[in-house]
Amino acid sequence: MSTNQPLTPEDVYAEAILAFVHRKPGEQGQVEKIRLRKTGPDDVRVRIDSVGVCHSDLSLSNGTLGQKMPAVLGHEASGTVLEVGQDVTTVKAGDTVILLWNPSCGECWFCKAGDKHLCEHAADNTQRPLALDAEDNTVWAGLGVAGFAEQTVVPARSVMPIEGIDPDQAAMLGCASTTGVGAVVNSAKVVPGQSVAVVGLGGVGLSAVQGALLSGASQVIAIDRSQERLAIAETTGQSPSKPART
Repeated sequence: MSTNQPLTPEDVYAEAILAFVHRKPGEQGQVEKIRLRKTGPDDVRVRIDSVGVCHSDLSLSNGTLGQKMPAVLGHEASGTVLEVGQDVTTVKAGDTVILLWNPSCGECWFCKAGDKHLCEHAADNTQRPLALDAEDNTVWAGLGVAGFAEQTVVPARSVMPIEGIDPDQAAMLGCASTTGVGAVVNSAKVVPGQSVAVVGLGGVGLSAVQGALLSGASQVIAIDRSQERLAIAETTGQSPSKPART
């Protein structure tokens, strides 16, 4: 089965699970029963333990970002491995994992050069089939993860084992935390002693504040209109926060 082709009844498990399915861009989703695709040799089936809601989920659901529909969205997730394919060696049943919506392949020029965040094949998994609905229509995995479901099936390179982290906090590592920290480390390339200003303190912005502190910035100034978010930023140990002018 090609990874981007519709599924057939022979491709899926008989047992159904619950998932939040979006049928069309701009329409409200609903909880439905779906049948997951079977775990392939390089796949992992995961029980979703915790999932976050990212603004990109809104953009995917309303059509601002392209997404095959119907789809199960949710790309910030953590869970427990239920089953692994015969060729999988990186995780085993029972492992706690975070799910990665843009996993690096490890083989392209950028990966071999140490720039895995620029992987040529990171997006290959973002438009793959996930399951069949009650009428045997293919349901697609939003950004390749499909965290708004009881379970999901993903390639082994889309999961990372973790230990000692609360599942609710671990879920954010799949997008918000890595996006914010990655912007500091990989794009801005902050080095010890530099001063950093972070404008906007949503999930990504707060993660950028933490990334700047981890990088050794001597001064980190957090800027936002929300006093609540400024107060949260101050708990990280950064320099005094600044309210934005309105």
